[in-house]
Amino acid sequence: MADEQDKNQAAPRFRLPKFFTQGAEAAAEATLAEVESAPTEGGAPPAVSSVPDTIAKATAIKAAANNGRKGAPVAATAAISEEVTSELQALRDAVDQLTDQVTQVNERETSLERVFDALHAELADYKNDFLYEHLKPVVRPLLFLFDSLEQFDGEVAMAEATMTGATSGEVLSPPVVRENVRFFRDQLIEALRTCEVTIMDAPRGTFNAKFHKAVDIMPVPAAEDGTIVRVVRSGWFLNGQMLRPAEVVVGKFRG
Repeated sequence: MADEQDKNQAAPRFRLPKFFTQGAEAAAEATLAEVESAPTEGGAPPAVSSVPDTIAKATAIKAAANNGRKGAPVAATAAISEEVTSELQALRDAVDQLTDQVTQVNERETSLERVFDALHAELADYKNDFLYEHLKPVVRPLLFLFDSLEQFDGEVAMAEATMTGATSGEVLSPPVVRENVRFFRDQLIEALRTCEVTIMDAPRGTFNAKFHKAVDIMPVPAAEDGTIVRVVRSGWFLNGQMLRPAEVVVGKFRG
C-alpha cells in the first residue's frame, strides 16, 4: 500500500493547456481528448480527483461556445430589427411633419383668400361710394337743367295750342326766350363748376394764342389789327388748367 501511495504522489498532476488563439469549442474538445489519452510517467493514469474537474470545465466551455454561436444570429437580428424600427419611426415623424406643414399652408392660403375677397368687396364699396359722392353734385344740377328745359318746352307747346297769335307772340318773344336760355346756361355753368370746370371770361382785346384759337379772320382797320372781333365758343379751365381754348374770330388789316 505504501508503495502504491508513493507512486500516486510521485505521478505528475494534469495541467490544462493554454488557449491562446483557439476557439472556445476547439479548446474544450482538445482538452477532453488530452484527458482521455494523456499517459503518465511509469504508465500510471492521471490523478482521479483532477480528471472529473477538468472534464466538467471543458464541457462548460463547449456549452458556452455553442450558446454563444446560437445567440449571435439572434442578437444580430434583434439589432437589425431595432434599427429598421428606428428608421421607420423617423420616416413616420417626417411624414407627420410634412403633413402638418401642408395643412398649415392650406390654412394660410384659405385665410389669404378670405382676406382678398374682403378687400375686393371693400374696394368695390369704396369705388361705388366714390362715384356716387363725386357724381351726385354734377348730376343734381343737370337734373335741374333738364327740368327747366322740359318746363320751357311745355310752356311753348301750350302757347302754340291754346293762345291767340298775339298772346303766343308775347310768350315766345325774343326777350322771354333769351331770359330762359340764360337761365339754362347759368344752371349748366353751376353744374360744371362742381367738377372743377370753370368758364373762361369773355375774350377781349388782343389775340393771345395761349388762351385763344383763331377759327376765322375778318378784315378790320389798322387800329384793330390782331384784335378779337367775335367769340365763337367759350374757353374752359379744368382745375385751373386749360381744358379748351376760346375759339374766336381775329381782325386782320389788309392795307
